[in-house]
Amino acid sequence: MSGRLPAVSAQGRNGARSEPGRAIDPKRAPALALALRILLVVIATLLTFYAASLASALVDQPHYRGRVAEAVASGALARDVALPFARAKPVSIHNFNDCLILSMLVLPQEGGLFRRALSPRVPSLDAPWSGEAPPGYPPYVQCRDLALAMEPAADVPMGYYHRYLHGDWVLAKLLLAVLPFADATNLLLILLVAGLVALVLLALRNAMRRPGAAGRDRAYAALALTLLLLYALPVFGWSLSFAPADIVMVGFLLFFYLRPPSALAEPGFATAAALFGALTAMFEFLTGGSPSGLILIFAVVIFDDAADLRVMWRRLCVGAVSFTAAIILCFVVKMAVVAAIWGLPELDLFSRQIGAHMSSGGWAVAPDNAARLARFGIGPEAIRSSFLFSYLYALSKVFYFSQFLAFGSLELGLLLVAIIPLLLALRQGLLLRRCSEAVERMRAGALLAACAIMPGWYLAFVHHTIVHAHFMFRPMVWPLALLLAMEAWRRTGQKQSAKTG
Repeated sequence: MSGRLPAVSAQGRNGARSEPGRAIDPKRAPALALALRILLVVIATLLTFYAASLASALVDQPHYRGRVAEAVASGALARDVALPFARAKPVSIHNFNDCLILSMLVLPQEGGLFRRALSPRVPSLDAPWSGEAPPGYPPYVQCRDLALAMEPAADVPMGYYHRYLHGDWVLAKLLLAVLPFADATNLLLILLVAGLVALVLLALRNAMRRPGAAGRDRAYAALALTLLLLYALPVFGWSLSFAPADIVMVGFLLFFYLRPPSALAEPGFATAAALFGALTAMFEFLTGGSPSGLILIFAVVIFDDAADLRVMWRRLCVGAVSFTAAIILCFVVKMAVVAAIWGLPELDLFSRQIGAHMSSGGWAVAPDNAARLARFGIGPEAIRSSFLFSYLYALSKVFYFSQFLAFGSLELGLLLVAIIPLLLALRQGLLLRRCSEAVERMRAGALLAACAIMPGWYLAFVHHTIVHAHFMFRPMVWPLALLLAMEAWRRTGQKQSAKTG
């Protein structure tokens, strides 16, 4: 016998068949690993979340009734703010969702501890509303329901509210367990503003220290400054419904500034994006958190210093998939548990609600809006009967409420969310057309795609946008923020690829 070892077969030692010149497909294993990583992040986040919910369920209901009574008596719940350009029309800083969340706290929660930690009960009144709130309450029908629920001998009809994960409800329970209502909501605003201010100052400091390579620093400073000034924080920054999701968003914007996507290993970036998605799902109340978070994922990849096209493309895909899949998985798990406990009809109700939000009809027109439409010879039914007209009507309402981004000025609001972004987007389109460098073409194309996310969201959720345009206008600040950040990026003296010949 020869002392030579036998040649390794074509199958190799692991049993996988290999052919000369043909590599084993490497795509399947990383995709499965990514899916498993997202699933583990979602499970860990949900377990932590429901552990907090179980702990908060141990606080007695009379404690929360006392907190709400104190907020009503002190005027903290009915606080309003006068915007500089609309001082004659003060705006309540606590909205209908805040009253709905407080109702979840003060109503008796039946069933075992696990059921009480999974989904809250809310008032289900069909009584007509006069348009006036009781003294000490904001002027919303949900606040009238809260006032009725606060009456000692009130017999308020109730129903479970399963459609969301209700992280804002859990956070409200935890905060109000130790703080008065005014202090708790002030804390939310302080955290939100402090995060944005810290990011602005940190980015500007780094930009001054490295002026020759400060594009990323200035871009992040522009993003944070735009959100700080134009995200309607004076109106929504105190809200139990809006501020938590905003704090998550700002926290991850700061994290990705300190840990750029290209500096993270791909599994680490996927974990961070999935955690961001899971936390966004916790506080999702269809207030714009999900599309804003997806835009943020685009932004942190766009304003990364990566000079490799493949790295940028993979980070964009992995980040978007991880973020989106985590949100979907959170809702799938929640509704699966709800169906197992309360029955399959809850799934049908959930799907019908989502379908209603995405439809173009079924919404009512306020009398003053109907009168405005009538002056142009347009009736509400003509809008409802056409998906295109419904979408245009939804955009018109978003543009109308943009005045709250602009401190009460409708003209300035239109300038900020429509005219300036459109002009800057056209400029980016021209640069994209003339650009010859692959990375910069990718960066410009991703920027324009990110700017289109909110208009696309409004298209998908036409009914919801029409009904809730009074707060869904907020994410329309993102196109302006992104385009201003790109202008800051391009004016730093870094190597640019938009070659004009």
